[in-house]
Amino acid sequence: MQTLDSTVKWFNKTEGRDKICKVMQYGSRFLMWHLKTNSGNEQLSNQFKNLFQSTRDARKLFRLAKSLNELQTIIDKLGQNCKTSQEQVARALNILTRIWFLLYWVYDNLSVLSSIKFTTSDPKPLQKKAMTFWFIAIITNLVDTIRQLVVNFQYIQQNKNNQSASQQIINKQNQNKTLYLNLIKIFGDLMPAGQGSEFFPKVFKINLNDGVIGLGGLISGAVAAYQAY
Repeated sequence: MQTLDSTVKWFNKTEGRDKICKVMQYGSRFLMWHLKTNSGNEQLSNQFKNLFQSTRDARKLFRLAKSLNELQTIIDKLGQNCKTSQEQVARALNILTRIWFLLYWVYDNLSVLSSIKFTTSDPKPLQKKAMTFWFIAIITNLVDTIRQLVVNFQYIQQNKNNQSASQQIINKQNQNKTLYLNLIKIFGDLMPAGQGSEFFPKVFKINLNDGVIGLGGLISGAVAAYQAY
């Protein structure tokens, strides 16, 4: 377990750089769409397309073996003692989210290895599976985030006249600020995940363009970069 802990800490050192690359990736995707659609500047649009594709592939390579992070989190959560039913629900949702993300990283890794011809598999179905697990992970995380907000609001309302709970109320309010930022990230990530998994086209009959996908990913990346700073 000590080896796994050390490996996860080492991988986490690249987290901040990954978020900056995410901003570049989706910002370039948005500009690629905008310049081609609204400005008619095909040459500059292609330059941003190349930047988008390069940063996308670079991030995929940086994420190799990131499933170890999720495995470590799952092991830690399984070892926790839950005293209340509320804590049990929170742990179950968190473990589910991490399992979906673990599967996302596995198929994302397999996809990029196929893209660079390290393996002979077709990268497209692997990438679709990755995006599907990412979408499921986002939805599970959305449910858990809303649950946390509801629990915090209930606590604040029930104890707003309790002087002994004033510090705990402040802590809950600060936690809510982080949860609001997480909601922004979640809704931003839903754009590329929903399109890549084909959930939006098949269920809602909506095909998101590169502008919407790029803007969603850009917003999510900017918030994540801010939180990682």
